[in-house]
Amino acid sequence: MLKVEKRIIETLTDDQMNALLATKPKRFDQWRLHAIVCMLLDTGLRIEEGLTLRRRDVDFDNLLATVFGKGRKERRVPFSFELRKVLFRYARVREQQCARSELMFPARQGSAWDQRNSLRGLHLLQRKLGLPMFGWHRLRHTFATNYLRQGGDIVRLSMVLGHSQITTTQRYLHLRTEDLSASHQKVSILNRLG
Repeated sequence: MLKVEKRIIETLTDDQMNALLATKPKRFDQWRLHAIVCMLLDTGLRIEEGLTLRRRDVDFDNLLATVFGKGRKERRVPFSFELRKVLFRYARVREQQCARSELMFPARQGSAWDQRNSLRGLHLLQRKLGLPMFGWHRLRHTFATNYLRQGGDIVRLSMVLGHSQITTTQRYLHLRTEDLSASHQKVSILNRLG
């Protein structure tokens, strides 16, 4: 079999994440976009999992979201106190706009928010903030890479991401050049003896 070239998975920088998270939403569509960006960065959900997430599947008390991944496999994904704050604020705006929808991130009419339309909103936000263009999956990559950099283990990450094989998760073990340099400085013989 032919070998497929492996590319480094692109992730967002801290400055890019800060720019995304610092937006101050005012209208329903801005709140919805802000909330789902925060959700994906904090949990590593796939965009389709976020768009089909139902309100009743978000447990604010235990900080868990029950999602249905590929193959309709159910899993529970933890989220942070900070995300809970964002979702509470978003819920107030959401209730005024589409209270009858069971979806967490519905379209204005209460139906499912289309992935193409959500991506359009993300791209408009990127242009407004002067960020390079990227798709939803980059938020998932950023979550996974950050999870491992902050000391999370690959087995738990695999469960959170909903991967059936750990080899799929292992591609997030890539390290940035800065990570490699920092590690090398710690173990360098010349640094130790020089």
